[in-house]
Order: sequence, then structure tokens, then C-alpha cells
Amino acid sequence: MVLAIIFLVLFAICAGISIYQSVSLVKTPMVEVDYKRFIIKSGAFVIGSAICFLVAAFGLAMWTNATLDFLHGFELAVGSLLFVASLFLAINAFIIHYYGRNIPEKLDKWLFRFIIIGFCVALVMFFIFTNGLAPYLEYPFYNGISFTQGLVRPTDSNSPNIAFYALCILSGAILVYFICDHYMYKEYGQHGILESTFFVAFPSGILGARIAYVVGEWGTKFDYGHKMTEAFGIQIWAPLAIWEGGLTILGGAIGGIVVGALWYMWRNKGKSIWIPFDLVLPTILIAQAVGRWGNFFNCEVHGYEVAVDNWKWLPEIIYRNAIYSSDLGYAAEGNIFVPLFFIEAIVNLLGFFVLAHVFGKALRKYTEMGDIGFGYIVWYGLTRMFMEPLRHPAFQMGEKGYWSWLWSMVFVAVGTLAIVINHIVRSILRKKRDAYHVEDNDKKVGLIASIVIGVIGIALIVTGATLMVNNQFETKVLYNGFNIGLIILVLGSSIFLCLGISLKKLIFALKKPQHE
Repeated sequence: MVLAIIFLVLFAICAGISIYQSVSLVKTPMVEVDYKRFIIKSGAFVIGSAICFLVAAFGLAMWTNATLDFLHGFELAVGSLLFVASLFLAINAFIIHYYGRNIPEKLDKWLFRFIIIGFCVALVMFFIFTNGLAPYLEYPFYNGISFTQGLVRPTDSNSPNIAFYALCILSGAILVYFICDHYMYKEYGQHGILESTFFVAFPSGILGARIAYVVGEWGTKFDYGHKMTEAFGIQIWAPLAIWEGGLTILGGAIGGIVVGALWYMWRNKGKSIWIPFDLVLPTILIAQAVGRWGNFFNCEVHGYEVAVDNWKWLPEIIYRNAIYSSDLGYAAEGNIFVPLFFIEAIVNLLGFFVLAHVFGKALRKYTEMGDIGFGYIVWYGLTRMFMEPLRHPAFQMGEKGYWSWLWSMVFVAVGTLAIVINHIVRSILRKKRDAYHVEDNDKKVGLIASIVIGVIGIALIVTGATLMVNNQFETKVLYNGFNIGLIILVLGSSIFLCLGISLKKLIFALKKPQHE
């Protein structure tokens, strides 16, 4: 253990110096940089970091009394070495790409490639590294640090003073801040525009998540009706007790977005709210994906109990840790609880890519300002709408488990309606300014799109309503006939709402001004 600690300290020193090299480079105009010297120095510290981490990893294995066979030793060695090397390559490329000045275009493209490749390789190598140690670790894994007991697990009586769950949320928020700061720099040529907004929106989101959780569980875990008069001084503050856990991202999204938007408009008069709205909201999905790893440490947000053999495609440390659930205890021998947090993290990352790069770039000419931000609301609503029925009832909110599920449907409907209204209002305003240009094929496109959207929307609405009528309602959030019908009905209604966009195009084309 002493060996592991010594080399972890050396690793931290080397890693810190390698990052310092990149930060120093950012402060220097790129035209004056000796790239060959920089690559040699920075590369040496990155390699040094990787070697130190490798030795520390084997020191940790010795501390756990692991008798590594060849395969696990190979995974531990290769995984730890390449995990650190690729991670710090990506971090340094991130710093230079997002904060460097006067970077040659060719170099900047390679830096972006290094970021993507580096983080992807680091993720794969992290799981290879953990696979080398996974069979020798004790589960459930540590979920934090206690000032009196040291590392603690979810099964321990004392809660951690430093919870890994909180560190995951904070890490995701900080990562997203730097990404958004770069986006705003590209737009306005200035860093730090979002700094005060971050310091206001982040705690507001946490508080909103806690308040929504308390409201959702009011009749179960927070039934104050008969307690308020008995312990008013304590009970009144319970909704603010975020350190007790119990947060719902749906409430966090509302709190963070509303307060953050209002604060930004107050602090940045003259700047459009729609630019950060479209840039920031999709990146929240990255923060949520990172934050979901807090559920891994806390052993929560699980599905039902299943045979482990069907889930061995997951990284070993994940399915081994899923033998225990914070609300359900240990699974039966040979079983695990489905780690839905991991699946949701992947879906969140996919959502960021779709919103920021597919609709935000490839299809940008078909979207209006604000659509990408509202798209976040729709995407996250859809994610929770499909995943809530997969959760074990112990992790569903409300007396019957319907709280989060119904609110996810509200997110889908409200987000879709906002996109439609956004399109119609902006088109009408442009038409009043004589700035709306009708293309020759708009009539044909509007007609075809209206027919397709209308047919699909009506078909789904009828299908969903039929399923709901022909299946008995059950007070359980799971995939039964009634609930599947409700999901299809919500999807159909949301698609049908989009008819407003295509009809707007058709109507404007039919009323094409004479001078065009």
C-alpha cells in the first residue's frame, strides 16, 4: 500500500506538470511555439505519469493480496499504462484546442482528433485496467471517504463525508462548463461569459433536484402532515438537506435552466439568450452521463434482478458491483440488478451527439435558434419515459412510482410544443419584416411533410388509445399493455404537434408574396 501511495503522488506530480505545460503553451502565441521541444517535454511527463500509475496499480493489487494470473496481469498493465497516456493526451489536446490562440488550422484539426480518440481510448482502457483488478476487489465497492473510518461502502453504517456521488456530479458540471466556455468563446471571442451563470445555475439545479424529490416523495418519505407541528424547526429545512441524498434530475433540469437563463439575461444585457440556450443545454447531457456514475458508487438506480450470465458483456467491475442494491440488499446467488444508470449514461452521451452535432451542425439550416435547447428537454424526457418502467419499484418516485414517469411525458410534450411554437413565431416575425423567403419547392415539401407527419401521428395516437382501452390500468410503472399504449399515445401526440411546422411552411408557400 505504501508503494501504491508513493507512486500515486509521483503520478499526480507528473500529471500536474504535463497539464501545466499545456496551460503555459496556451498563454504563448502559437506562432512563437517550438513544437518539437514542447512535444518532447510534455510527452516525457505524460509517459512518466503513465509509468507511475502502472506501478501504483500493481501496488494496489499487492495490497489486496491479489494473485494475478497472466491475463489479469496483462489487462492491469496495458490498461493502466494506456489509460493514463491516452487520457492526458486528450486533456492536453483539449486545453490547447479550446484555449489556445492563433493555432494553425491543420494543427487544430489534429488536436480535435486527439481529443476524441484520446477520450475514447481512455474509456476502453479504463475498463480493461479495472478488469485486471475486478476479480480481486470486495463488493459493493467504496462509495466515499469518512473522516473517521476512511474508505466506506454502501453497506457501512456511517455515511461518507466525501461522497463519490457528489464528486461525479461536480466533475460532470465542471467538464461541461469548460466545453460551454469554449463554445461561447467561438461565438463572442471572450472567455468567462458563463462563469457567474455557472455559479448560480449549478447550485440552483441541485436545489431544484432536491425540492422535486421531496415533492415527489411527499406522501412516502416526507409525510410532514402530522410531523410539522411536532418538529417544525427541523422538518421545515428537510427539503434543503441535499447532503442526505435524494435528487431527481428532472427537477434539477428545471431549476438550473430557469435560474441560469434569468441570471444570464440579467448579467449579459444585449446578448441573445438563445445562443447559450442552444449551446449549453445539450452539454448538460454530458454532465448527466458523468453524474450517473455516482449511482454506480451508491449502488442505486437499478432494474430488476436478472441472471449475471446475460450481462457479462458489461465491464466486469460494473456487473460485479451490481450484486448489491442500496434499497434491495444483495441479489440471489448468480444474479445481479440491471445497472440502468450505465445504460442511461450511454443514452445521454448519444443524445449530446445527436443534438449538438446532427441537429446543431449537419441539419442546422432546418432548425431555428432555440430548437436545440428545447430538443434537450424532449430527449431527456424520452430517455426517462422509456427507462422508468425498467426501474425496480424501489427506485421509482411517488406512492405508485408514477411521479418521474409522468413528468418525463410532460417534458416530451412541453419540449415538442416549444419547438413548434418557436418555429411558427419566428416565421411570422420574419414574414412581418419581409425577411421570410419562400422557396420554389416549399409547397411540395410542406404538403408531403404534412401528410407524412399527420399519418404517422394519427396512427400512433389511435394505436396507443386502442392499447389503453383494451388493457386494464395497473398501479405499477412497468411495460404492460396499458402503459405501452400511453407511451405510444404520447409519442403520437408529440409527432402530431410537429404538424404545425410543416403546415406553416405549406401555408406560407400558398400565400407567397407577389414580389418574390
